Amino acid sequence: MSDQPDAGLWEHRVRFDQAGKGLKIDLTADDSHRNAIAQAFGMIALNSLTAHVETRSATGDKPIVRVSLTLKGEVTQECGVTLEPFTHAISGELEIDCIEKQRVTNEVAEIGAREFTLDDLDEPDVIENGQIDLGQYVIEALGEAYDPFARKPGAVFEEPEALKEPSPFAVLAQLKRDE
Repeated sequence: MSDQPDAGLWEHRVRFDQAGKGLKIDLTADDSHRNAIAQAFGMIALNSLTAHVETRSATGDKPIVRVSLTLKGEVTQECGVTLEPFTHAISGELEIDCIEKQRVTNEVAEIGAREFTLDDLDEPDVIENGQIDLGQYVIEALGEAYDPFARKPGAVFEEPEALKEPSPFAVLAQLKRDE
């Protein structure tokens, strides 16, 4: 079993060398993938999910492939305020660089031996076995775009009135009346 909760939800692998030459791929999740993704994200239903993915070689001193994707879908979920089901559109984008594991320099390979900085956020994803899993990136983009506490249009949170505790004198006055 994988240590990533989204691993295996939707796989679509392409060879690293082919991706570096430039690809344009449209992906559409089938029923079984949408059901698995909806369950993993706690959605009532993922009615549709499509992604347009483009890959190209990125410039630099190392062979890097840049993956860019845009996704669109329709989700049915509980309103974060009313808990009523509602359906709405969802969209997202993701751009990420990838590098093959055997091409990673010692500096990147031994990243655990140094402290992280903000520059480390831009480190490319390390690809093993010469394949980029585009499905994993679609799931990642969906995770960034999905709001598990989205509000149904028009739903407004109204804070309940706090119950006021009666003053001790009011309690004594009530006891006196009851006698």
